[in-house]
Amino acid sequence: MGKKNRKCSKIDRLPVNIKETVEQMMLDPTFTYKQIVDYINQNGYETSLSGVQRHAQSLNESVTNLRMTQENFKVIMSELEKHPNLDTTEGIMRLLSGYMLEAINKTPEEMWQTLELKDLLKQSIALTRAAAYKSRVDVTNKDNFEKGLDYVKTMVFNTMAKQEPKLYKEVVKFLENMPEADAK
Repeated sequence: MGKKNRKCSKIDRLPVNIKETVEQMMLDPTFTYKQIVDYINQNGYETSLSGVQRHAQSLNESVTNLRMTQENFKVIMSELEKHPNLDTTEGIMRLLSGYMLEAINKTPEEMWQTLELKDLLKQSIALTRAAAYKSRVDVTNKDNFEKGLDYVKTMVFNTMAKQEPKLYKEVVKFLENMPEADAK
């Protein structure tokens, strides 16, 4: 597969200040493409009406994609705020799962007939693996946290027993008398 060349229009080669003004004009519906071409020409550069149209279309697609990305990010952040124990990966997986279910529901019946079963299975397996990998990482992280916490507890209690034996005895007595429900 060959590399896809990046588009570089005449507008992309304009000085930064002129290009920024041109793109602001493109995003403002009160300006016509003809007015934008005239502005470029008045500043000593040449372009065509079709060049301005192509650049405007590309710019609008970029702005639309950016807005969609921002909305998706807001949805993820909203989920994370509702569920503080949720990590970012889980929020992203929830968002993508929602979009996938929506796409599946919108898929016409005749399209399901043309889908290759092995391709569908590959995608399902990939999703399952991603979920399993995330679960394994979560378990490993929790295990490492608990080991670290146990180490710190042991270190604190050993130091306390040596340096503050009276305090150590009081803490041990307190912990022994604490109801199990309060310990959790």
